[in-house]
Amino acid sequence: MKKIYIGSFPPPYGGVTIKNKMLYDNLSKYILIEKLNLGSVKNFKFKSVKDLLMSIMLPNKILIIGASGKYRKLLTRILFYFNKKTLKRSLLIVMGGVASKEIASNPKYLKWASEYKQIYVETEGMKYELTQQGLNNISIFPNCREKPSEVLFRENVKSDLKLLFFSQISTEKGADIVLDAAKKLNKENIPFEIDFYGHIEPNYREQFLSNVNLLPNVQYHGVFQPETENLYTKLQEYDLLLFPSKWKAEGVPGILVEAKMVALPAIVSDLNYNAEIIEHKLDGIVLKENTPFQLATSIYELHMDRNLLKKMSSMALYSSKKYLLDNYLFDIISKITK
Repeated sequence: MKKIYIGSFPPPYGGVTIKNKMLYDNLSKYILIEKLNLGSVKNFKFKSVKDLLMSIMLPNKILIIGASGKYRKLLTRILFYFNKKTLKRSLLIVMGGVASKEIASNPKYLKWASEYKQIYVETEGMKYELTQQGLNNISIFPNCREKPSEVLFRENVKSDLKLLFFSQISTEKGADIVLDAAKKLNKENIPFEIDFYGHIEPNYREQFLSNVNLLPNVQYHGVFQPETENLYTKLQEYDLLLFPSKWKAEGVPGILVEAKMVALPAIVSDLNYNAEIIEHKLDGIVLKENTPFQLATSIYELHMDRNLLKKMSSMALYSSKKYLLDNYLFDIISKITK
């Protein structure tokens, strides 16, 4: 029976496209599976639209759906009403932090989703939201990564803490909180450096760059280029990842998982599932309040207590095992080959 992976793939690079590429590439090592790129469908390319319609309407298919937002809901609805036999053989790979809430709060969506052979969500919290509504086809598939091929070691922390912000640069992602925390730390003469990597949200660009120019120990390095630079090598240069996000749709941010792979602890906001990914004072810090004061206080605490920072670094690496793709891949394969 033909197996088809439906989802968006790079370019552009993003949380959804990276996850789809990783899973599809690894499934392809073990089973014969075709790829249907929703990016081409969204651009209304005739062949792609035709292939999508044939995939979801014709019988004798097994679909792995890695769509997000409206496409996830639309495909599920069409399959429920027009091709339920295929739906019952298919898997849904949930993308993003609000998908489980969207499904759980909509009785019709719940009914459609209940017909999937299996739904994979990213956290225990997401699973709980859906099982509480009566779904019994829910499994966990975190925002995994492949095990890095290189041996990863981090050097001992030097006197000046090297801090990293690696996300979209916007107030929604907490870049303003990081800059205000930097101002507070400078007033206390705490030795540190902060590097920013990421695309700047256009409406925030002028304000962000003017603030960076006023802070001598804060630098903006542009958008990281994964095609030419090794992400893990870059992450190893730092002592702490800063992630004070305010984005309400936050799921399992890939950068938090990637940081774990190189023993890089993170300071995160207590938003959505962040406290499930980062355990407070074990492999990072979960802010009680997502404010510049709390962020600056946490950085100062770790500046003063290097033993705690070292312990969190070790625990971050240990906890990374939970996010290795190999722990989940063969469960997914078993669901589409039985």
